[in-house]
Amino acid sequence: MPAFTPSLPDFRSDLLRAQFGAQVDFLDQVSHHAFDTARQLSELNVRMTRQMVDDGIRLGRALLACNDPLQLSSVALRETQPTAEHLRGWQSSLMSVLASSGATLAHEANDGGWQAARRTTGATSGEDVGAAHNPT
Repeated sequence: MPAFTPSLPDFRSDLLRAQFGAQVDFLDQVSHHAFDTARQLSELNVRMTRQMVDDGIRLGRALLACNDPLQLSSVALRETQPTAEHLRGWQSSLMSVLASSGATLAHEANDGGWQAARRTTGATSGEDVGAAHNPT
């Protein structure tokens, strides 16, 4: 009957536990980042919705106050200018939130827990997996 060596399974279980812990930490960071980005997008959309409702009310009041039917188109064009500016501001803010979100996620993936998980995986298999994917 072969002899049982308890140190080898304990060593591997410690490495697997460390790898699992590193992966859980990384997923925790990613989920916090995703929720923060979702919160920012929700706030941006709520603010835009409020502005659109206010702009619609202002447009409706301006059209109702117009006495000359021939002037309705010029009043409508004049009142839609702030709405177009609000839409451009919303689009700019949206792109800013998405760009910063992508940059933060890339930074966390390259410098954070994912690299620690790779190093732990390399230690269990005897090779450095992270060096092949990240030449820095």
